[in-house]
Amino acid sequence: MMNEKKTTADTCPAIILSAGFSERMGQPKALLKWNPSTTFIEKIINEFCSFNCNPVICVINKSIEPDCSRLRVPSRVKFIINEHPESGRFSSVRTGINEITEADFCFIHNVDNPFVNRDVISRLFALRDPDAWCSPVYAGKGGHPVLISSSVIRVIANTHDLAITLADILNSFPRINMEMADDTPLRNINTQDDYKKYLGE
Repeated sequence: MMNEKKTTADTCPAIILSAGFSERMGQPKALLKWNPSTTFIEKIINEFCSFNCNPVICVINKSIEPDCSRLRVPSRVKFIINEHPESGRFSSVRTGINEITEADFCFIHNVDNPFVNRDVISRLFALRDPDAWCSPVYAGKGGHPVLISSSVIRVIANTHDLAITLADILNSFPRINMEMADDTPLRNINTQDDYKKYLGE
């Protein structure tokens, strides 16, 4: 039987992956403006905090640490530096997971998708399963965020081969699909053209 005390939103962490070098964008995606007063990373933090996720772990690289340290964020938000971002995305996943290994569930989200919202987070959380992972799906394609269970968390924490990808691990577990009416979970802003297209410039 699911332990209700441990599966409330305020004990469900969220990991925001933001340690990449944003080479195609030409500037850090985390610091792109969602609106005149809010960056991508702040927008995403705010959505997970509005659902009461705790803690919210932002895995960043050293180059954006000074900017992130100046952001006004709730105390539950932690900025963790991936000392070796050149090792790839999975190294950032593990860096975040190392902070929350006792969690029953955890969200993982990419900073290049600022379209996540509290409704999507809430709907995913309602589908949580201790032996599976959940993903929003549009037109047969899975997107972000994903919600992983403690079973997945343990495998990630014990996987030290950085050639492995998060997808490799997720594919070894059952997936619960959450059908979406639009493609926002699939939208990744990686280039200046993407930025202009999705933000209506």
